[in-house]
Amino acid sequence: MKKNTLYWICQIGGWFLFVILEFIGYGNIYGFNELLVLNVGINFAAGILLTHLYRSFIIRSSWINLPMKQLVPRAILGIGFVSFLLTLLNIYLDRLTVPLMSQLPIDLILIINYLFSWSKYILLWALVYHLFHYWERSLEAEKAKYQLQAIIKENQYQNLKTQLNPHFLFNSLNSIRTLVDIDPNLSKEAITRLSGLLRSSLQMSKEKTVTLKQEIETVKDYLAIEKIRFDERLSINFEIKEDTLSTKVPPMMLQTLVENAVKHGISRSKMGGNIFVSAIKTNFHLHIEIINTGRFEPKINELGLGLENTRERLGILYDSQASFSIENLNDTEVITKIDIPL
Repeated sequence: MKKNTLYWICQIGGWFLFVILEFIGYGNIYGFNELLVLNVGINFAAGILLTHLYRSFIIRSSWINLPMKQLVPRAILGIGFVSFLLTLLNIYLDRLTVPLMSQLPIDLILIINYLFSWSKYILLWALVYHLFHYWERSLEAEKAKYQLQAIIKENQYQNLKTQLNPHFLFNSLNSIRTLVDIDPNLSKEAITRLSGLLRSSLQMSKEKTVTLKQEIETVKDYLAIEKIRFDERLSINFEIKEDTLSTKVPPMMLQTLVENAVKHGISRSKMGGNIFVSAIKTNFHLHIEIINTGRFEPKINELGLGLENTRERLGILYDSQASFSIENLNDTEVITKIDIPL
């Protein structure tokens, strides 16, 4: 509903309720008649007109943008002025439409009573109006704050993604370099695979998330390059449940972790080693595990670029709802665990 429509619904509905109550109250005391209907009709129109003029004035004067300390004294003056106008109108109007009221002398006490009575109603109107705008401004400020945070997070996320491609390319070229002198034909095949892998990774990097199926395909392409280098010394196994393939994950996340397993685990073993990747859905989360040959020995207060990047990207995308850990499973194997909310 538009704000202007809501305003008029509240304005007309509020004043209508007020005059109906006044009509019943006055009618029970002085009797119901056509003059009383005229009285409440004029008050209905006057209340809407004067408060609307007050609203127009505070909008033009930008009072609604003032802090509370500056708004309060101005609002008190405005309420007093509107109440005074309604007081003058009703002193005259009541004496014309309610015969018994015409017998009362117009003195300071009468004016104060009228002014106090009308001030209560106009104060209520002003409180509702100003507090609504104060609440609305708070919501807009909160919305702007979250939008700014979202922009900052998006920029951070994009920066983290741009770190991955050079990092991945550097490690892959190092792997291929060792093949150039040993087996030129294999090195050519590895370069061809790397070219295709980079093409797909660049396409994926434009997305905030990709399906697990796409990510697994990237991992398999990467491991195919490493398989050329390690040959029989690298054993690869996947156990990916069918119902997990459509789940969204950060692009290049799994590939980065597998790359970390090869670089810091398997490549340091003369006998090579194994990589086992699994994914299942459990308790409203996607649970991914990577088990690889090696030993996790991080430097004090420091993780590798790929691991730290993964942790930060999960934090930006899922806050505290996602988890990431890496530890030694036993003396010869490392396990990496990721939990992502579905």
